[in-house]
Amino acid sequence: MNYYIDIPVTAVGLIASKYGTDYLRDREPKNLHKIPTLRPDDVWFFDRSAARVDPAEGEKALDISDIFLRAGMWSPLLMYLDPKVRGIWYDFALLHTETQAINAAAYLAAAIPIPRLRPFMFNPEASDERKFGENTTNSFFSGHASVVAASTFFMVKVYYDLHPEAKNKLLFYGLACLPPAYTGYLRYKGAKHFPSDIITGFVVGAATGILVPELRKRKTAVKIYPVSLYKGAGIYLSIYLK
Repeated sequence: MNYYIDIPVTAVGLIASKYGTDYLRDREPKNLHKIPTLRPDDVWFFDRSAARVDPAEGEKALDISDIFLRAGMWSPLLMYLDPKVRGIWYDFALLHTETQAINAAAYLAAAIPIPRLRPFMFNPEASDERKFGENTTNSFFSGHASVVAASTFFMVKVYYDLHPEAKNKLLFYGLACLPPAYTGYLRYKGAKHFPSDIITGFVVGAATGILVPELRKRKTAVKIYPVSLYKGAGIYLSIYLK
């Protein structure tokens, strides 16, 4: 761990997540006058079924998905049952938080520039109150599936890094797929995400959960500094793996 890098990256990611999520929640879709005319056939065939989900069945699925989100986010605490994890508890806690912060940054990097309408916006049976309410333009990609996948894959990755002699790695990575997959299914049933959103969120979360710990196993050269952009500013980040 490099605290001079990991702590600032984690802090920036968490702050960006807070303000980015607030922005997405309040963002209104473009061309409001076209919303009543949207239909499932406006969606490409792979995702079209999500636009036909019965709105009456969605609320319970969404409530359960929120439970899975919170449980998934905190599930790495179970790793403290392992004496090796307790021996590095401070680094483990920081690494877990950093993983979720980077995952949140990846979500915002997609959701902010891609204002994809949620599936219920294309369903004629969905109420106007829901269609013209908040949180309607951040379908891509599924943050719930991404968060849960980042946690479950992070747990398996760290465990086998600390216990290289352990067996059944493929089995446990398979088990790590189940919570985010079910969470994504619940978001689909709630008409909040298309299948392509869920698949993308799953892949991004799993990759984050694996790659962030993996970078700690290698010698890395990292450069990070602010840059001036046209009509704005940003951060330059480069990572060289040795």
